[in-house]
Amino acid sequence: MPTTYHLVVAPDGRGPEGAAPELAAVRLISLLPPDWGYAPRYPDGTVSLVLTPPPGTTDACAHALFGRALADPGLRGWSWVNGPA
Repeated sequence: MPTTYHLVVAPDGRGPEGAAPELAAVRLISLLPPDWGYAPRYPDGTVSLVLTPPPGTTDACAHALFGRALADPGLRGWSWVNGPA
């Protein structure tokens, strides 16, 4: 069974008011490697992505990738709310 990650991002007040979660999801997905699978949902104005990386992807690699993607200026105003402890 492949590993999956559940990434949740939400507006953090640094971006424009009323930012569309669908647009944030498109931007985020575009920053992921093309061989990752994804299934987006938009509960309560957030972005919830279930991501499936290629086999052999480590947690450290996945978390670093998420952090880099969310640091992109196109995602200003969105924060990772369920990041690693």
